[in-house]
Amino acid sequence: MANKDRNKTILLELGKLPENNQCADCGAPDPDWASYKLGVFVCLNCSGVHRNLSNISRVKSIRLDFWDDELVKFMKTNGNATGRAVYEKAVPAFYYRPQQEDCAVLREQWIRAKYERMEFTGETKYPPLAYTTGFYEGKLWKKGKEKGQFQRRKFVLSEKEFTLAYYNKEDPSKGPKALISIKDVNVTFQPEKIGHAHGLQITYQEDSHTRSLFVYHESGEEIVNWFNAIRAARYAYLKTAYPTGSDKELRTRITRNYLKEGYMEKTGPMQKETFKKRWFILDSQDRKLLYFKSQLDAEELGVVFIGTETNGYSVSECIPKRTRGNRWRCGVTVETPDRQFVFMCEQEREQREWVEALRQVISKPMQPQDYTTEANIRGNS
Repeated sequence: MANKDRNKTILLELGKLPENNQCADCGAPDPDWASYKLGVFVCLNCSGVHRNLSNISRVKSIRLDFWDDELVKFMKTNGNATGRAVYEKAVPAFYYRPQQEDCAVLREQWIRAKYERMEFTGETKYPPLAYTTGFYEGKLWKKGKEKGQFQRRKFVLSEKEFTLAYYNKEDPSKGPKALISIKDVNVTFQPEKIGHAHGLQITYQEDSHTRSLFVYHESGEEIVNWFNAIRAARYAYLKTAYPTGSDKELRTRITRNYLKEGYMEKTGPMQKETFKKRWFILDSQDRKLLYFKSQLDAEELGVVFIGTETNGYSVSECIPKRTRGNRWRCGVTVETPDRQFVFMCEQEREQREWVEALRQVISKPMQPQDYTTEANIRGNS
């Protein structure tokens, strides 16, 4: 019993070391599980993936399970820093390293890529084509316009041409349905919105409008390959557009998750029209608040640019109002240099979240490209 308590104490102390106090796979704080075959400390969520890799990894709780002396000695001589030096030795600059809040498929495929497929040791004989050739093609299930059904479509990504194309027909001689420039592409996982664990949203600019494709693939490995292949093409484009930019600077611009999404209700420009329910997306990088009729619409109904206070922008909470059906609603007011926008939320929590997110964007200094975006949006409104 004393031996068990002593080993538990040793493991807990090892877990507190700076190199071990975050999950080796997703960065979650204070991991209390460990792989005694790989010698790394992981969180509860990532330990579930390791359980499915029993020929490679075996996990125990450092608090609840029994650890014998040999296993503790192994953990002492290894740890997360050692694991990263081996299994993350050659991670490409564009490859997305999942965080604890990311969806399950991203975390699972990151773990499998590291330990099962050994993609980042620098010794892989046949690394994934998506990361090495600059050309990738395959079939994805894409949401169509008619009845919102998903249909199997061919997609082709060309890093050389900086394009992503998809075809509506099996016959490629008829040409692509759309040829999308990588310049303005963003890609983000949206499993809940799309209703599939591998759901991906691809967003791009077309004729000053933001358009979205909603796709998925049955294979988690394949959809994450597509995600990182698009990131690879985006990274190559950014290297040509910003040749002096460091990898650290460019990584933040490859793709991004949206700061906030959800339903609010909005009225028209005269603020006399009926409030209508709309799906909103706050894109902090482009400083855009976009709104759609529904969350799976291909094109936005409108967009509001979010500038800084020094440029005449502000956000505030509205006093809750009683509406039909005896419901209370709270609002968000966005002031721009030439207009006022009022949006209504069902709950105070949503109101606070939207105000906090909008203020976060307003507090960021504007970049030179933001003034061009602002001029285009205000010119088209």
